[in-house]
Amino acid sequence: MKELFALAETEMITLKQPYVGTEHLFLAYLNKYPTKLLSYNDFKKYVIELTGVSYKASSYIIYTPLLRQIKNNNKTIKESILDILSNDDSITYNILLSKNIDIEALYNEINTNS
Repeated sequence: MKELFALAETEMITLKQPYVGTEHLFLAYLNKYPTKLLSYNDFKKYVIELTGVSYKASSYIIYTPLLRQIKNNNKTIKESILDILSNDDSITYNILLSKNIDIEALYNEINTNS
């Protein structure tokens, strides 16, 4: 899990966004564990479309409250990602919903394969 959070921080810095959120953790997951239903590049494009990028990378690593909760829950990577996909308060869930991604099918693929 520690490695995935480090990758999520890198995603946040690369996108020049002010915080590390569920979308960054999910990007890190897709980069490390590709799925058939959604590619890393497509999800990254969706994140940029919906959250934008800044002109300057943040020099601070700040987690959203939901991601802090996920980080502190001591669950496995798979459990944490499935929690994100089933939480309608997560940015990831809402990005997938707005792009008409079949969240249930994605959830089932990750639950079965990881």
